[in-house]
Amino acid sequence: MNKVSRFLKTFFLVDILRGLAVTMRFYFGRKITIQYPEEVQPSPERFKGILRLYKDENGKPLCIACKACRRACGTNCFDIEGVRDPGTRTMRPVKYDWKLDRCTFCGLCVEACPTTPKSIRFSEEFRMATADKSRLHFHLEDMYLKGKDLQKFFQGGSKT
Repeated sequence: MNKVSRFLKTFFLVDILRGLAVTMRFYFGRKITIQYPEEVQPSPERFKGILRLYKDENGKPLCIACKACRRACGTNCFDIEGVRDPGTRTMRPVKYDWKLDRCTFCGLCVEACPTTPKSIRFSEEFRMATADKSRLHFHLEDMYLKGKDLQKFFQGGSKT
């Protein structure tokens, strides 16, 4: 009986018809394509985009140059130097270099940050394509870029 059923499946091309049915179901089904450059899907809640430094509502950096993110980083992609502000007696970064090409996006640097709110966080930016490897090294002023300014940075345009 097994040989007969296998012969009938082969003769009537059952497997090919099943595959064709799946193809037709998706072909005539609801389309889920989006027009990418104009329309972008919202990122998931736990999405890890590019790392950015943030400022408070007065425009002062939240980073206190404690180097906790540097110590927590397993790939050693941070280089941080800070100076004490004589007026407020708090540390502020004067050099904050981040190497995107070495980063594994593990999030240990974000978790290690002691400031509240966190001074270093993942952003919603995901378009990080560039042909120039030097564009993968961020300096202090580059860590605050977002949106179109960040896109210009990756494309080799001027830093604003």
